[in-house]
Amino acid sequence: MTDRQFKLPPEQQAIRAKCFYPSGTFVEFTKDEIEQSIPERFEKIVHRYPDRIAVASAKHQFTYDALNRVANRIAHAILAGHSPGVEQVALLLETDAPVIASILGVLKAGKIYVPLDPSLPRARLAYILENSQAALLITNSNNLSFGLELSQDKLPIINLDALDSSLPTDNPAVSLSPDASAWILYTSGSTGQPKGVVQSHRNALHFIRTYANGAHICPDDQLTLLFTCSANGGAHDMFSALLNGASLHPYNVKDKGPAAMADWLMRNQITIYCSVPTVFRYFLETLTGEENFPSLRLIKLIGEPVSKRDVESYQKYFSPQCFLLNRLASTETGTIRWYFIDKNIRIDGNIVPVGYPADDHE
Repeated sequence: MTDRQFKLPPEQQAIRAKCFYPSGTFVEFTKDEIEQSIPERFEKIVHRYPDRIAVASAKHQFTYDALNRVANRIAHAILAGHSPGVEQVALLLETDAPVIASILGVLKAGKIYVPLDPSLPRARLAYILENSQAALLITNSNNLSFGLELSQDKLPIINLDALDSSLPTDNPAVSLSPDASAWILYTSGSTGQPKGVVQSHRNALHFIRTYANGAHICPDDQLTLLFTCSANGGAHDMFSALLNGASLHPYNVKDKGPAAMADWLMRNQITIYCSVPTVFRYFLETLTGEENFPSLRLIKLIGEPVSKRDVESYQKYFSPQCFLLNRLASTETGTIRWYFIDKNIRIDGNIVPVGYPADDHE
């Protein structure tokens, strides 16, 4: 892919040309590669990088091979214990490795995943569960009683902590069209009831391809997961890592707060950070100016307007090898426009540009 396809001016082309991981192991995500399912792409990555770390958190560390095996057990549990008519599968799990394995397991079983963040209000979760017409609920022991309450004993439930140890770990023989639905994510509901947005495997891979090629995501990258998996940002960051051989690092901002984030970013050698600007600002308030983030090469801000002060703070605290990306997107469309910023760009006025069309959004 060339910069010409993005119709970037020379200044933007120059910044993007430098936005690479130092190892230079980036491999282009080609357009024909969106003509498959998410599990197909993931299984190819597993075959290529079985021993690389796929997900690392305070409680879990999975290689690609281990994550694939756990996801396969979940997929076989879905296929073995429930009727072929089950399509939508709800997931009531915290944002950590188990929900990531469950999402992959649902997709490998040929089903559609509907994520439910346990920290959200009960009324919202009950509405989503009913509106999505979920026919199965996956949870864990920690959330089992809440799941029973939400489902009102009307849905079969899989408890991840009680999975049959004899379940197979091989890839299930399920064939999926790129046009098959992959997920239903719900909007905030700020204009009324939350709306469920369905995306196909092809659309999801298209979104991931756009970001992977634009940010040059490679297997040596370490990506943050600061969003819940029930948000578009969470799905985007999760698959951007796992479908490109990179490592994903979940971090619960609500529980751990922003004060510990600087040490966490440095200790895990995070290369790509993504959050809403509000979380970024809280994080910046904890910095003294003495911190060093030698691995961080990209800060992506999404979901809210980016201010001139955000840009100035980025330029103050981070190295010349780190770039800022202002991204405009939605749950319905994925990335629409983006603007790459380096240490030299000056913003006139208080409005930060959302930039130029992303690939295939011209």
